[in-house]
Amino acid sequence: MHSSQHHVNRDRARATATVWQKCWLPYVSSLGLEDPLLTNLPDKIPVLRVFAERLRDGRSSRSGNPIRAAHVRDEILHVAKTFTELGAADPRLSSDGGTDPRLKRQYKGYENLDPAPDRVKPMPFSILHHAQAHLQPTAFHNAAMDLAWIAIFFLLRPGEHCKSDDNTPLDLSTITLLIGQRRLSLTHDDPTEFHLATHASITFNNQKNRHRNETIAHGRSGHHLACPVLALARRTATLRQHNASTSTPLCAYYHNHRWHYVTSTNITKLLQASARQLPHLGFAATDVTARSLRAGGAMALLCGRCDQSIIRLVGRWRSDAMFAYLHAQALPLIHHLSATMLQHGSFTLTPGTDLPADAAQLLADNPQQH
Repeated sequence: MHSSQHHVNRDRARATATVWQKCWLPYVSSLGLEDPLLTNLPDKIPVLRVFAERLRDGRSSRSGNPIRAAHVRDEILHVAKTFTELGAADPRLSSDGGTDPRLKRQYKGYENLDPAPDRVKPMPFSILHHAQAHLQPTAFHNAAMDLAWIAIFFLLRPGEHCKSDDNTPLDLSTITLLIGQRRLSLTHDDPTEFHLATHASITFNNQKNRHRNETIAHGRSGHHLACPVLALARRTATLRQHNASTSTPLCAYYHNHRWHYVTSTNITKLLQASARQLPHLGFAATDVTARSLRAGGAMALLCGRCDQSIIRLVGRWRSDAMFAYLHAQALPLIHHLSATMLQHGSFTLTPGTDLPADAAQLLADNPQQH
């Protein structure tokens, strides 16, 4: 098992143990119940529903603060995992094996009351170009800029290219560099050869959508700095020069005789500093964070009229969720929309139908839009 997978599993186990110890056990005790597995209760759903309410309003949450619907569901899942690990049945499930309808209704009610999710704004490449041109070439800045280019081209989540307390970012073992058809050895070949790479790929050993060992590749962009292949080549060559092992994160950099790590906060500050200098782009500095890189890369593909299936492939999305990131205010997308609508708005209906044939077929292909 890959080291990052071990780390993710440890984090999940730690979270499950924390919820059980700090949330569930005190809650059960407050009800005067001695058995946390509720063995003598044939219907455990009412107890779970009250727990959900106390999680929701913060009385039983880990932080002591109110939490959103998705977090409530996750915390109850942690409790259910402990039930099953201790040999008891999952208390959330009804006789048909699905989540009990009473819990489903409660979750849905919370979702309806939750505010709309914060949508990160997609960041234009011009902010990165500005940052690249104005930063001092220190070990930290070089690492941060290479990571930003890698992230925007490969549509990476912050946890994949930056270091934090609860994630394991991509490391050298996930990187492949090619010169034509020849695969370079990142441990044995001369690092000066890395800059000759024509293609590069990242293999995602563990990711949120649970599709492991998925590989995404890029060729050169044609730019000497803004290039996914050359950015990865620079990162790997720099790490090799400091005798990094294959388990060294891409976000590591060597300074003052020890390793340091680029964080998402570092990336955010770097991007916001450039955004302040480019007010004509229509972005407030607070609109831009490390998460904007993933959205910005997807927006660039969309503005380039790239097929949506390709965007899903590069971003490793399994649904249309990515379009929550892509704002329709992007000028290249909307520039011709009104003219297109005017040109095609005078449609006619076939007798006996409610929709033009093309529209009917579109809705048939996308039933969720009805």
